[in-house]
Amino acid sequence: MNYEMIIWAIVIVFILILFIIKLVTPQIVRREIFFGVRLPKNLLGDLRLDDFKKAYLRNYLSLCGFYTLLFCVILAKIPNNAILLGGLIVFLLLSTWLYYLSHQRVMQFKQANEAYMLNRKQIVMVDTSFRSDKSKRPLPAKTWFIIPLFIIGFNLLAGYMAYDELPIVVPSHWNAQGEIDGGVFKTWGLVFLFPLVQIFITGFMFLLYQAVGWSKLQISTLNPADSRERNRIFRFRWGANIIFLNILILLVISLLNLFVLQLIPVNVPVLLFVQPLLIILVLLDILFMAVWTGQGGSRLNTGSVTYCQDNDMALDDDKDWIGGLLYFNPRDPALFVEKRFGIAWGLNYGNIKAYILIASLIAAFFLLGSLMELLLFY
Repeated sequence: MNYEMIIWAIVIVFILILFIIKLVTPQIVRREIFFGVRLPKNLLGDLRLDDFKKAYLRNYLSLCGFYTLLFCVILAKIPNNAILLGGLIVFLLLSTWLYYLSHQRVMQFKQANEAYMLNRKQIVMVDTSFRSDKSKRPLPAKTWFIIPLFIIGFNLLAGYMAYDELPIVVPSHWNAQGEIDGGVFKTWGLVFLFPLVQIFITGFMFLLYQAVGWSKLQISTLNPADSRERNRIFRFRWGANIIFLNILILLVISLLNLFVLQLIPVNVPVLLFVQPLLIILVLLDILFMAVWTGQGGSRLNTGSVTYCQDNDMALDDDKDWIGGLLYFNPRDPALFVEKRFGIAWGLNYGNIKAYILIASLIAAFFLLGSLMELLLFY
């Protein structure tokens, strides 16, 4: 069996899923946010917006669709990591450029209708009870993270029990033909290697879980009560999904650990395909969650009634969004905000804490690499 070709086929599936995610993004964002531009409610029903969306989809399908097809054909004929990385970068740049063209068109459309906005009162709605309301909490209980901790403990125990039976040189890597092409000397560091990676992943996932709860609450003036409930359900589902993904990733790492510790016989197809398939499953999960909930819960229906006054409109904060993609507002203390065009959350780059967080994550990645090297070779 040609395992290498199967792996590259999985990589092509990964590229196609990325293509679909970008394709459906305009359908899952908030109704009042159109290609990164906040629109007053009198413009939301304008037929020209449908034309903008159709133009984006048409351009994306023709340009990115052709590029993605060509990219996949080249990868199938010349499977190469450099081509894969370069092709993905070009795809992201191309799709971002198409988005930006639509963003500019919507901005021009909004500016052409500024006269409507001049006599309107801009309002900001704040709900101080959102996080303190215990009857409708926005996140699942933190105690669910006991499961990842239990999995980490199991791997530590498994390593301790298997250590005496391990050979002097332990196989640790297999090539695309299923042959052993790497190994490490037997040390106690090997026992802690996979649990260390699991600890790092769990810490990162817990940070994402917290970010969902800490992120800035956006209440739509079109329907405040409905918007609040959508946000709560949206956050709860994504919080639960983060816990689910954490457990799934840790279970896959546990399987690899048991292979290396020789506690279960090495199954070459499982060993080779489990990691790329995990990436596919994570992407499919994100795509499913995005379509199921929409950004900020925009695809949910709570049945709440609108009570916003007709002469009010939400605060026009377009100036705080660079290209509708990056949030930069030094006046806003919030660190995490929902993306305007895309899935999940981003940072407020006007907050110094954002750069401290980025630097800390980069340092953590380097620290993880150094610790893994230390465990294996010293």
